[in-house]
Formats: sequence, structure tokens, C-alpha cells
Amino acid sequence: MPSPLDDNVGDALLVVIHEAGGPVGARQISAALADRGRAVSESSVARRLRHLDAQGLTLQLGAKGRVLTEAGSRAVERLRRASRGASLLSASEIRTAQDVIHLLKARRAIEPEAVRDATEQISDVDLAALRAVVAEHHDRASAEERPPRDIALTFHRLAGASARNPLVQAMISIVLDSSHDRVEAALDVILKTHHRSAVSVSEHEAIVEAMAQRDAERAAELMRAHLDRLLEEVNTFILRYDAELLERLLRLP
Repeated sequence: MPSPLDDNVGDALLVVIHEAGGPVGARQISAALADRGRAVSESSVARRLRHLDAQGLTLQLGAKGRVLTEAGSRAVERLRRASRGASLLSASEIRTAQDVIHLLKARRAIEPEAVRDATEQISDVDLAALRAVVAEHHDRASAEERPPRDIALTFHRLAGASARNPLVQAMISIVLDSSHDRVEAALDVILKTHHRSAVSVSEHEAIVEAMAQRDAERAAELMRAHLDRLLEEVNTFILRYDAELLERLLRLP
């Protein structure tokens, strides 16, 4: 739904009325907006309220003031969901070494549960897809070729793709978003520097085999251990070199 007013003041009015918990007048709304750093005169608020009335978002209860209609309440909920989504996107932007650590810790919390859930109903087709990704990664590592930038993330996305929990799926879509491909590229450099690239491949292989055996707890345990090691590799790299070097890697095209 579009904003009730082009400058978003209408959105702010809806939120103020919602938070008032009862009928509220133009003077009270103007004061509440001022407290939030938005200077809107009482007359301007009254005019904008009439606009919201016309949209069916607010209702005047005589001299008591305005309340939200059912449509107005739905509009506020949409605004809040949009705000939460924007906050999540902002939080998932990776610019610093500490951001990388935060991301890996978030993945460590989410991915084992996704793999546990997925293991219980993963199909033979999905297992074959996982094995194909691992095989390609293995071949590249054995030939000491730089792997495709997103190959490790592709494995992680496929590993949790069969999870049924919608909240887990929503969180996975954030922490494994394609915008993090450059993080994975930086991790590839770190692992190569530590001569540990092949270790990730073997850990991926072990996770797939646990999933193939329908051992959900084992698969989750292996995923957690894998992400613990990646965290250790990043921390070691930062101590051996410095955070700035990792941040330069993050800025590479």
C-alpha cells in the first residue's frame, strides 16, 4: 500500500493515533510529532487528518478526536513490517571485519537448525544437487583453481532449502543472500592463505553424507562445527594480519 501522504507525515499520524490507544485530537498529535522531532502545526495536522478520513484510515469520534479504522490498523501493521524489513536489510550489510564475524555467528545459530529440519525430508534429487556442488568444489580445490565465487554459499543454500520452518527459511534468506557472495570470496582468500580450502570441501562432504543417512542431529552438529571453524579462521586472519586487510577484500569487485 502506498504511503497515505507523499512526505510520509500521514504515516507518522497513523502511528501516533495507533500508539495513543484511544481517541486523540490534532493538538495532541501535533505535540507527539514535535516530541519525535517533526514540527507540524495543529492546523496542518487537522488538514491531514481530514485526508486520512477520506481514505478510510481514520474516523472522527465527535469532539473526542480520531481513532484508526480497521483499514488504518492494517496500514500501521504494514508500515511496521516494512520498517522491520528495512532494519534487517541494514543489519545484514557487511562492510567491516566485525560485520563478517557477526554474520558468521548468525549463520552458526540458524544454519544447523535449517539443516536439521531439511534432513528429515530431503529428496534424492536434492541430495544429488548437493553432491554435484561438493564435487565441483572438490575438483577446483584439487586443481588449485579459484572456485566460483558463490559455490560455497550455493552449498549452504541447498543444504537448508528443504527446511519446512518458515521462520528459519526467512532468516536463511537473509544470512545467505546473494549480496554476501563477496564475503564468501573473502573467506576463500582467507582459507587459501591458511592452506585450508580442502578442509571446507571435506566438511561439506560429511554434512551431505549425514543428511543422506537421515541423521539430522549429526548433520546439524557438523554444520555447527564447520561454521565454528570458519569463525576461527577469520579471527586468526585478523590477528595475523589486521582487520583492514579483510575489509579491503570485502571491497573487491
